[in-house]
Amino acid sequence: MQLEVFAYVDDLEKAVVFYQKAFDVKINEAGTFKNDDGTYEICAFDLGNGTSFSLAERKGESAIEGEVNTGNIMQMVMLYKKEDLPRLEKAYEILTVGAKVLHPLQSAAWTSHTCDLIDKYGLRWCLMVW
Repeated sequence: MQLEVFAYVDDLEKAVVFYQKAFDVKINEAGTFKNDDGTYEICAFDLGNGTSFSLAERKGESAIEGEVNTGNIMQMVMLYKKEDLPRLEKAYEILTVGAKVLHPLQSAAWTSHTCDLIDKYGLRWCLMVW
C-alpha cells in the first residue's frame, strides 16, 4: 500500500513554485496534467522513496464552497534525516513566509528539530528530524 498526499489550494500556479522552492523537489511529469491554456490542472511532486505530493486548484465545479482551512483538518509531516538538517531549515524559512507559525523550529523531547505551522496556502506542516 502507498499513500499519496493530494491537496487543493487557491492560486495553484504560484503554489507549485512555492513548494518546489521550499522542498527542492522536481515535478513528476507522469502525474501532472495541464489545462489547454498550459496552466496546471494537477501538479505532482516526487518526494523520493515512492512518495508523492500533488496539488490541484481548489476553485471549480468540485470545490467546496466557502473558506476552507485545511490546517485544522490534517497535517503533513516531513521527516528529515539528521544530515538533511540544512534542507529542513531551508523549507522552514520558505514555508514561514505568510504563515501562521504555531510552534517555531525548536528541539523537543523526541527530536532535535521540529516545528508546526500553517502556510499561506492553508496547509499545515510539521517538519522534523527523525
